[in-house]
Amino acid sequence: MKIKVGVLAVVALAAFGLKRHYADATTDALAWILAPTAHLVALVTSVAFAAVPGEGYFSAERMFLIEKACAGVNFMIAAFAMIAFALLHRARSVHDGAAVVIVSFAASYVAAVLVNTVRIVIAMWLAAQPMPWTSLTAAEIHRLEGIAVYFVGLWLLYALVRWFDSGRRSFSYALPLGCYYAVTLGVPLVNGALGGQAFLEHALIVLFVPPLLILVVCGARWLFLRYPRRNVSAGSSPQARCAGSHAAAAAATASAPAPTR
Repeated sequence: MKIKVGVLAVVALAAFGLKRHYADATTDALAWILAPTAHLVALVTSVAFAAVPGEGYFSAERMFLIEKACAGVNFMIAAFAMIAFALLHRARSVHDGAAVVIVSFAASYVAAVLVNTVRIVIAMWLAAQPMPWTSLTAAEIHRLEGIAVYFVGLWLLYALVRWFDSGRRSFSYALPLGCYYAVTLGVPLVNGALGGQAFLEHALIVLFVPPLLILVVCGARWLFLRYPRRNVSAGSSPQARCAGSHAAAAAATASAPAPTR
């Protein structure tokens, strides 16, 4: 029990330190996560990004800037805490506890870079698309896309961790949702953001979008399990199965020993 409490304490301190670093850091100081993200985005989109000191990574071709707000550090903090909780049962000794912290931190960093790359690639695509059918502004669409990608990424990461840990698939959403809300809403509330109108509007969207995504995914999964797809091919059609049964019966009759007289 003491080992697990110690692991949680280390995770909390590391998450707090990472949050403070992100809050105080300049864009250049966040190159440890912005640089690999920009390189991956360039690789996926074939769009060149150049480092601009003090601003981030800029694409003159697409007029798109990957800046401090695009770092995905909040996602990394949520992922770090979530993975550590998911693997906490393995902390039976000091060595195991240290391994849980290290693995959780490394996995959250890799996941943050990958998920953030997906988010930026989708954001670039959306920015290039005319959307006359919606009254939402570009900033509102960008915010909705970010919330959806980050939460779905956290949810999929949890399922992957559970699969590697126990070999079983898991569609549980309580821990990913709790960690996501704790970082996106809990930390700003502790820092006194409750009085701001902008935060209240953002909080309503954050509270609404993840449960909606959960309902959509769970509904689609229920329909898939309730009405499973039946693959009917030439070799598995009723006629083929019937012909196969007759052939098997004929073969069994031919191979049966002749009755003795």
